[in-house]
Amino acid sequence: MQFIAYQRIDITSSWLLFLKDVFSLLTIFYATAYIVIPQWFIRGKFVLCILWLLVIYTWWSFLSYYAAILTLRYLAPDVRLSTYLEIVERQGILGAFRLSSISDYLLDFIFLVALPLTVKIVQAFMFVRNSKMKLELKNAELELNNVQLELAFLKYQINPHFLLNTLYSIYVLVSDHDERGGESMMRLSGIMVYLLHESNQPKVEISREFQLLKDYIELEKLRYSETVQVKVNLATDDESCMVVPLIFFPFVENAFKHGPRLSSSAGWISIDISVKDDKVNMYIANAYRELSKPENYVGGLGIDNVRKRLELHYPDRHILEIKSDGGVFSVNLVVTLQAEEKP
Repeated sequence: MQFIAYQRIDITSSWLLFLKDVFSLLTIFYATAYIVIPQWFIRGKFVLCILWLLVIYTWWSFLSYYAAILTLRYLAPDVRLSTYLEIVERQGILGAFRLSSISDYLLDFIFLVALPLTVKIVQAFMFVRNSKMKLELKNAELELNNVQLELAFLKYQINPHFLLNTLYSIYVLVSDHDERGGESMMRLSGIMVYLLHESNQPKVEISREFQLLKDYIELEKLRYSETVQVKVNLATDDESCMVVPLIFFPFVENAFKHGPRLSSSAGWISIDISVKDDKVNMYIANAYRELSKPENYVGGLGIDNVRKRLELHYPDRHILEIKSDGGVFSVNLVVTLQAEEKP
C-alpha cells in the first residue's frame, strides 16, 4: 500500500520515503506487538500505552523529517513531490506537533500503523480469551478430579476387615457379659457416625479427629494380645484448630494392619500426634517385616490417596516422609496451618 501510494507521486525519487515508512513500521510493529501489547495493554496499563503512542509518533515524525531532507538534498524529486517535501522542511523537525499541521501528520501516521496494529490487538484479545477459557476448563477439571478423589477416599476410609473383626470381638465380649462390650459398641458407633456425617466436612476440629483415633485404637486393642505394645500420644495446644478430616487415620490404620501381624517378634506401635502454634506434627512407627507379595498385588491405595489429599488441601504446606528401615516402618508428617484454620 505504501509503495503504490509513493509510486503514484514520483516513480524515481520516492524510494527513500518508502524505505523510511517500511523501517519505521517494522520497528513500531514488533516493539508494540511483542512488548507493549502483552506487557502493558493486556494488563490494563493504559497510561503507559498512551505514552508509548507518543513515543512512536515522535519516532515516526523524526524519520519522516530526515527522509524528506535527504530526498531534497540528494535525489531529484518532481515538482509535486518537491512541493510536499519543502513544506515538511519549512515546518521543521517539530512540524508533527504544530497545531497548523498536526492533523495531516496524524492521518499519515494512522494510515501507516492502524491496519497491522489493529490485527495484532485483535489477535491478542483472542489469545487472552482462549487462555481464560483454557483456565476455566482446567479449573473445572481440577474440581472434577477433586470430587473423584474424595469419592475414591470414601472407599478406603476404613478397612472392612477391621469392621468384621471388631464386630466379632464385641460379640465375644457381650456373650461373656464383659462390661467392655457396651463400651466398645459405643466406640464403634462413634466411628461410624464420624465417617458418615462429619468426614464430609472440608475441615473438622482437631479434637474430633483425635477422638476418632482414640476410639479406633481402643477397638484395635481388642483384636491383639497384650504382647502388642501400643504407645499413644495425642496432644494439642488448641483443640478448636481445624484440619482436613481423616488425614491421620489411614496411617494409624496401616500401622495396625501391618505392624502386629508382620513383625518377626512381639509387635509394637508408636503413635505421636501433636499440634503446637501453627504446626501439626505426626510420627507413627511400627514393627515391620518385609514379605513377598503375590503376583498382581495392588496395595498402598489408602496412602497414595492421602498423598493426593495433602497436595490438594495443603499445597506447599506439608512434608511427608515414609521410611522402612531395620524392621521399622515409620511415617513423619508436618503440616503448617493457615490463619483461617486457627481460631
